[in-house]
Amino acid sequence: MTNIATLDLYDEETEEAESTRPPIKLARFADDWSVADWVVGSGSVLLALASAGFFTWSFVVSIRSPDYFQEAALANMPPKTDKIETGSLDMANAMPAPQIVRLREPTADDYQIVMVFKDEALLATRNELMRVKVGSVVPGLGSIRSITLGPSSPVIVAENATLRSAPATP
Repeated sequence: MTNIATLDLYDEETEEAESTRPPIKLARFADDWSVADWVVGSGSVLLALASAGFFTWSFVVSIRSPDYFQEAALANMPPKTDKIETGSLDMANAMPAPQIVRLREPTADDYQIVMVFKDEALLATRNELMRVKVGSVVPGLGSIRSITLGPSSPVIVAENATLRSAPATP
């Protein structure tokens, strides 16, 4: 039968030998680093790992769906609509427009064609000069239906009248 007291692992000689042995160091810098050094070092390692992970993710996504990032960017962009053309201005923020005050509404006889260029024309009355295009509403003429530059003179067809310019005399 074995005596349990003889199997004791504690020995005075081994204790003295272990106490004189230097402690195990993980690295030379471990004792010299402050808390701030550990925070900055750990943060740098985490940033490097996160960057590598993001690069890997974005690379895989761009390989699987090449238009993913472009579609995501376009989905978040507001539409390029001109609020003045669409008439969607807020009334509180709308700039007041000057009111045109006339002694009387002009008639078709009051208009003269000054100039025609592309699909627009300049019309003149005694007191006003107007730039019109197809679809414009002109007082006395109504809606402009067509603007043509004929062989001898321009012709503007409106809802209430047709304007022709006298041919130029040499």
